Amino acid sequence: MKIFSIVILVPLFIACSGKTEFDESGTSEELMENEIWNPIIILSREENKIVTAKSDKLYKKSNEMALLVGNVEANFFNEDGNHMSILYSDSARINEQSNNLYANGNVFVVSDSGYTLTTSEILWDNRYRMIIAEDSVMFTTTEGDTLYGVGFESDMDLERWKISRPFGIARDGI
Repeated sequence: MKIFSIVILVPLFIACSGKTEFDESGTSEELMENEIWNPIIILSREENKIVTAKSDKLYKKSNEMALLVGNVEANFFNEDGNHMSILYSDSARINEQSNNLYANGNVFVVSDSGYTLTTSEILWDNRYRMIIAEDSVMFTTTEGDTLYGVGFESDMDLERWKISRPFGIARDGI
């Protein structure tokens, strides 16, 4: 009888080993496998650092992107290791296979040359070293002109950029 009880109980314990948390509404939410406080992530190509990112927390589940949450700050560097620009956002996801960074929530990019970009969500494409936004953007030039549009593409230092579907009001003489 003891052997029979063990044979029945072992599969039951194995089947119930996942971590689940219930909130006040009665729905369940699976917990993250890893949580790191104040992480610093370095993305590199060969031996050159191209992005450093930090945040308040990092959450990671197997086979999913790393999730940076709270006060995300990502610094972008060129091939020579020189700083190009800095990104601030509420959260970001990093794809480990492509090293692409997806930032969202109050995204603000400031280039070392003085250009700024404000939007709600961007993709930093590692392969092409491009900043891409498909949502509404506000772009401010070094002369203080502010341009608006829906859709944006630029290099990492915001020097060569394109705004899709631009709109706004211009002063006389522009």
